[in-house]
Amino acid sequence: MGIVFRPARPADAERLVGLVEELGCPTPLVGVEMRLARLLARPDQAVFVAEEGGELLGWIHVQEFLSLASDPAGLVTGLVVDPAARRRGLGRGLIGAAEDWSRARGLTSSRLRARVARKGAHAFYQRLGYTLAKEQLQFRKQL
Repeated sequence: MGIVFRPARPADAERLVGLVEELGCPTPLVGVEMRLARLLARPDQAVFVAEEGGELLGWIHVQEFLSLASDPAGLVTGLVVDPAARRRGLGRGLIGAAEDWSRARGLTSSRLRARVARKGAHAFYQRLGYTLAKEQLQFRKQL
């Protein structure tokens, strides 16, 4: 049947848990269900999955990024492909789905972030035409 790229559905939450954990973010099912429901309810957010034979092999989350300092852009905030399914075009297809969604919203650029240590991901993004715009630190505070 082949790989299908489609919008995520609430029923996908259970199958997404393991892929979310690939990012190093242990998350119970209820957490994925809650976050997915909130994202799917917003028109400025989208989650797409790569599915083959009923198995979810990857996902991407893209949102409309708004800033006073720059034009609106599509911002990829998460991309995961199951390690056993890599090098089959799933990442490229998911990026394509996010870029198509951004274009359909009238956005003229796409952004993403990658951890410094993920050299393979950097090379992948560069092969897709992304260029390094800047390096920065991320700070957090619990509220």
